[in-house]
Amino acid sequence: MFRKVIFAVFFGLLAVAPAAVHAVCPAGQFYIDLKNCTTATMAGVSFTSGGACAPAVPTTACPAAAGWKQAALKIVVPRGCTQANIDVEYEGLPSGWTVDLGDSPTNDGFAGDAGSTTHNAELWILNEDLSLANASGNPAAIDNPRVTSHLALTNSALKFVVKDQFVSWGNPYTLVQSPAVKDLYSFTDPLDPRTLYLGLNRVITGRPDRPGCGARRVLITFQ
Repeated sequence: MFRKVIFAVFFGLLAVAPAAVHAVCPAGQFYIDLKNCTTATMAGVSFTSGGACAPAVPTTACPAAAGWKQAALKIVVPRGCTQANIDVEYEGLPSGWTVDLGDSPTNDGFAGDAGSTTHNAELWILNEDLSLANASGNPAAIDNPRVTSHLALTNSALKFVVKDQFVSWGNPYTLVQSPAVKDLYSFTDPLDPRTLYLGLNRVITGRPDRPGCGARRVLITFQ
């Protein structure tokens, strides 16, 4: 009888023991309006050094009087989340560099990052053409671009989803993944884990010869 009581108490304690604690993907959203610099902040998303919302570099197609702004963001995907969702809304016909989504802080369009890191996959939109290049520390091994697509972006919107070794965009929905070769976006980079960079109406590094306009509102969430 005593052994039965011990057995019952032991399994009763197991039943009420707390479950293992797992990281939970945080809710919330980051928002920026690239005409008035209105923002809503969220943990995990911040402006890069020199990337705070500011007037875009004017061009003939993007005159200063139009009031376009540019920015560059650092996006750290929290533990417990497996992907970053980036929604970009366009106003009018875009011109120049409106989106530069990279895995390196020194991505500056047209692939590569001058050898800063081997994890330097990059997707960019120049006018209405989207291009994607794979990552490599060897410039000769970079497919520039691996994928290209002509889009109709006038008063339109695009959603990007980035996961480890995966990126998609649409509409129309398109995806590219690299689970075997592992030469796309890396969430396991030991120096810069789970981190993405996003140039808006500019390239990530802010090169003054690669400006743009037309990206109006951007929403970022995690899941």
